[in-house]
Amino acid sequence: MLIRTDRIGDVILTLPMIDVLKQNYPRAKIDFLVNKRVYDLVCDYPNINKVHAIEKVTINNMRRLCGGNKYDLAIVVRPLFAIAFGLFLGGVKHRLGSAYRWYSLFFNIKHYQHRKYSVKHELEYNLDLLFELNCKMIKGIRPELKVGIDELDRVKNKLMERRINLSKDFIVIHIPSMDSAKVWSRNNFTELINLILNDPKCDFNIILTGTKDDAQQVKSVIDKLENNMRVYEILDLNLKELAALLKIAKLFAGNSTGPIHIAAAVSTFVVGFYSPVKVESQTRWGPYTHNRKIFSPPADDDSRDVMDDIEPGEVFSFIKNYMLTN
Repeated sequence: MLIRTDRIGDVILTLPMIDVLKQNYPRAKIDFLVNKRVYDLVCDYPNINKVHAIEKVTINNMRRLCGGNKYDLAIVVRPLFAIAFGLFLGGVKHRLGSAYRWYSLFFNIKHYQHRKYSVKHELEYNLDLLFELNCKMIKGIRPELKVGIDELDRVKNKLMERRINLSKDFIVIHIPSMDSAKVWSRNNFTELINLILNDPKCDFNIILTGTKDDAQQVKSVIDKLENNMRVYEILDLNLKELAALLKIAKLFAGNSTGPIHIAAAVSTFVVGFYSPVKVESQTRWGPYTHNRKIFSPPADDDSRDVMDDIEPGEVFSFIKNYMLTN
C-alpha cells in the first residue's frame, strides 16, 4: 500500500511511484491511501488495485485498514505518527518511511534523506523512496491524468449552459489558494485580466475557477474588472471535471496550488507564480512539465510582498504572445 494523505498537488506528484512499482513488481497489487477530498481524481488511475479514502488519519483508522487488508508492504510518503504507529499495530510486515522522525522506530525499512533543504523536486524525492526497494526508474516519468469522455461531455455541457462559445479559445485562471506558500495577489490578477480584456488582439475567453467556498475571492476580482464580457466563473466542478476543463483550455495560470499540477498532468500549458523561498520554490513544487512558464521573484524579503515584483504587464506580454502564436 502506498500512502499519501495530504493535498491535491502532493498526491499528483506521488502518482509516478505507482507506475515505477508496477513496472518493477508487475504481479503486485498496489493500493493507494489518500485523503477523501482527492479520491475522485485518482480513483481510476491505471495500475492501482484499489484506492482507499480517509477523512481523518488516526491510529485506529490505520490499524483497522491494515488489519482488514493484510498488507505485506506499506510505503509512507508523508510521515505522520498516526500512520507509522497504525501500520505497526495493523501488522504490516514491511513498513518503509523516513528515518528522521522520532517515531521512525515504527518503520523497519528506513529512508535516509532530508527534504527540508529542497534541492530537488518533490516528485524526485518521492521516487527516491523506491531505491530502498531496489526499484529501477522509468526514464522521463511524470504525472499523467487521463480525462474520460463522460467528464469532457459534462464540462462542455456546463460551458454551453453558461453560453460560453466552445469554438473560441479560452484560458483558465485560478486565483484562490490555501496559503501554503507566498502567492501573487488578487490585485495583480485583476490587473492582468484587465490588460487581456483591453487588448483587441486577445480575443479569447477567461474562465475563473475555484470551489463554492472561493466565491467571495473570485467575486472580489470580477467586481474590479473594467468589463467582464469575456470572463466567466465556474465554481461547481468536481476534480474530474476540473481536469477535463483544464484539458481543453489553451493555457492555465495560477499560484502554487493543486490545480496547477492537474493542468500539467493533463498536458495543458501552465503559467505559474512561485515564491523564492526555498521550501516553496519551483525547484521543489513547480509543475513537473516542460510545458510551462514560471514567474518568480529573484529573492525573498520579509519587509514587503516580494510576489509584487512579478509585473502583471510582463505576465500579460507572455500570455498574449503564447495565445497568438500557438
